[in-house]
Amino acid sequence: MTHDGGYRLGVDVGGTFTDLVLMASDGRVLTRKVLSTIGNYADAIITGTRALLDQAERLARAAITRMPDGRYEFTDWIDDDGIDPDPIPLRVALTVAGDRLTADFTGSAAQVRGGINSPLPFTKSAVYATVRHLIGGEPPNNEGYFRPIEVIAPPGTIVNPVLPAAVAARGLTGFRLANALFGALAQIAPDRVFACEVGGDTGVSFGGYDAQRRPFVFLEFLFGSWGGRPTRDGVDACSSSVVNFSNNPIEVIESEYPLLIERYGYLPDSGGAGRFRGGLALVRQYRFLESAGTLQLRTDRRRALPYGLHGGRPGTPSDNVLNPETDSRRLPSKCTLEIRRGDVFRHVLAGAGGWGDPLERDPERVLKDVLEEKLTADYARREYGVVIDSAGRTVLAEETARLRAQLRAAAGSVPREGPGP
Repeated sequence: MTHDGGYRLGVDVGGTFTDLVLMASDGRVLTRKVLSTIGNYADAIITGTRALLDQAERLARAAITRMPDGRYEFTDWIDDDGIDPDPIPLRVALTVAGDRLTADFTGSAAQVRGGINSPLPFTKSAVYATVRHLIGGEPPNNEGYFRPIEVIAPPGTIVNPVLPAAVAARGLTGFRLANALFGALAQIAPDRVFACEVGGDTGVSFGGYDAQRRPFVFLEFLFGSWGGRPTRDGVDACSSSVVNFSNNPIEVIESEYPLLIERYGYLPDSGGAGRFRGGLALVRQYRFLESAGTLQLRTDRRRALPYGLHGGRPGTPSDNVLNPETDSRRLPSKCTLEIRRGDVFRHVLAGAGGWGDPLERDPERVLKDVLEEKLTADYARREYGVVIDSAGRTVLAEETARLRAQLRAAAGSVPREGPGP
């Protein structure tokens, strides 16, 4: 019996002590019966659980064995931590050796003063989630699947901070680690990994007091779009591939907070060009309606753009602007400032990276994007070499063939596939 009157059943499963607690407030007799029933099947439960763990391990090892042995490195960058201005490297080396895989983050930045350090459990979860993209859905998602995967994260780094360390906004780094890992995984399976998504969530918060001195705090996290994929375009306006998120409905925001959402939608020409283009950037614009308050931002991807793969272009940068129609004051990616009634804040999320050579994109797909106002005709001509008769809403095939030949002849280098600071 526990100190709070409950009953505790301990089961040793593969060296891990698992507790099942049943509170015995009004149902003490029922609880005893349940525990008695479980006790009758304890051996079967333990045996079955061990079998599930072992099955997941076997399937994971078999999948890793099918990967080519080798060492695959990638580096992504966070713009800054909001205190120190320097870019922050996230380095990973994936090593495949037989039926084992190691993710080594040696060389990543030392832990930072800003609150974006990723604790070790978050770092490990990023590894397990992204590697599963190649392993597939057959192994049960349990500890057995983790056994053949080793994570090396040196203590005192941004991927394994030690006390004291600020970690409240760890989501930015944890999700960005997935981008670095996918950059390495793309070298293992280039036909299965997509280009870089927006990468990390954007945190926007408004706080203050209303006229009756009642406090209010509005906080939301915004995600953008996926990168171009080996067989199709990136998904526009979608949460990260490693997290389950949804947006806050405008009607709810406006009914519960002193905010007016003046704009929410796509930005044309913002997804990285590619045979399969990156998802478009999103813009969200807020008007503050209370007398005074505080705006806090934790954004990124202004300097280190979402990378393209296999000749795809990088995405476009994020942006923060206060009062875009009047002062047009550019704000840092991470900051806290006082705002007044009528102030307008506009945030532009980054656009995602493209996959493959843009000159290999089907001209009819380019035309469709232009007709849907996701691309402009000028952008289609410049980035894709597609000439469109806007009045006739058609592709000019001969002009397109000539222009693409000229662009191919003039291309002197292959676009960089990785990000930089």
